[in-house]
Amino acid sequence: MFPDWLAVPPGSTLFIMLISLLFALFISVINRIFNPREQFGQMKAWKKEIDAWLSDYRKATRSNDKQLLAKVKKQEKRIKQLQMKMAAQSFRQMKLMPINLIFFFLIWLLVTGRILSWQFFQTPFSGSVAPVAYIPWLNGVFPLDYFAWYILCSFLFGTLFNRLFGLGMGGD
Repeated sequence: MFPDWLAVPPGSTLFIMLISLLFALFISVINRIFNPREQFGQMKAWKKEIDAWLSDYRKATRSNDKQLLAKVKKQEKRIKQLQMKMAAQSFRQMKLMPINLIFFFLIWLLVTGRILSWQFFQTPFSGSVAPVAYIPWLNGVFPLDYFAWYILCSFLFGTLFNRLFGLGMGGD
């Protein structure tokens, strides 16, 4: 099913990187389609307001500033409501998780030939866990197997696409 050059770096490194890139893009597109950008903008605004309140609250408690503490206490009910709204919104976004997991398991099956402990067919990634990538480390290089390399690439590409599509709550 796969050519032999995929079993060793750099072929395996690039192959796993490409798979994680495509899967992260797919997940981001699905999230962008089913979660309107306005929701993320609203959550960013709520988060900014909550963070400002938390900063004032910490400042008031550290400095024992009675006026600031009274002001912060008046806003506490609204902040709790915003936190509940953010939690509810995040929960609504989780409705896509089963779709994402199904696609992840299908891709994982195609790459490794197995799901969990059931082996269905052989691929270059079915056997022993050989390094597919090496990253510089304090004492030389640090080898990564296909799963660790996939996770690292997924974080990178997921963050990149979330920023690109405006799906995160991070700064602009």
